[in-house]
Amino acid sequence: MTVETVKEAQDFLTVTNNGQVKRIIDIEMLLERHGSTMVLSLLKDLLKEKQRILRDLIVTDKTTPKVNDMIAAMFR
Repeated sequence: MTVETVKEAQDFLTVTNNGQVKRIIDIEMLLERHGSTMVLSLLKDLLKEKQRILRDLIVTDKTTPKVNDMIAAMFR
């Protein structure tokens, strides 16, 4: 992964709320400890899990606000 790619991915996985910055996942730290192959695998697995949860939410109650939250998490 290039430095630019890591920065772009980290920007997507960082939220700012009331002036506080919070990293959902610290990609830089993960890359230092585990390498790019493992980190990419983790991110793909997390996306698959979110997709499964979204599918289950839609089947049970597609009007729940949790559907919107899950979509936001997937495309963050």
